[in-house]
Amino acid sequence: MADYYRYLWSTTWPNLIVLFLIFGVVLSRMGWKFVGIWRYARDAWGFILWTGKALIWVGVLGIYTELLLFSQPDWFAKPGIIQGSVQGKAFDSGSSSYVVDIRNGSERKQFYVDFYVYEQLKIDDQVKLLYLPARREVVRCELVGSLQ
Repeated sequence: MADYYRYLWSTTWPNLIVLFLIFGVVLSRMGWKFVGIWRYARDAWGFILWTGKALIWVGVLGIYTELLLFSQPDWFAKPGIIQGSVQGKAFDSGSSSYVVDIRNGSERKQFYVDFYVYEQLKIDDQVKLLYLPARREVVRCELVGSLQ
């Protein structure tokens, strides 16, 4: 499980850092304004305006969070695990990625792997994969059995 989230962090850290910075700046400014209103004004109108601004910023932060989850849906999905045999290997020139076909019973799925894993796998090797369910990128590949 740690491999899964470590891999997600390594592929999405710029998005998460920006999201955390936006949250930090907005929440600190809203907290500072609330303290200012509480200390100096203490009037109902100031609190009503602050509440309106807070609701707007909650909406903006919700949109930013939704954009992150739309572009990186694997953060809140359970990691996929499949065990099966390698049925095919190919290089997808359109996306410049390496693809392996895995058969598990009657089910056949395609997964994206890195060059090293692609070179090591042979047709009919038995493998166990830990993968991102939405993007189908392999996080960990274990060779369970081989014909050679």
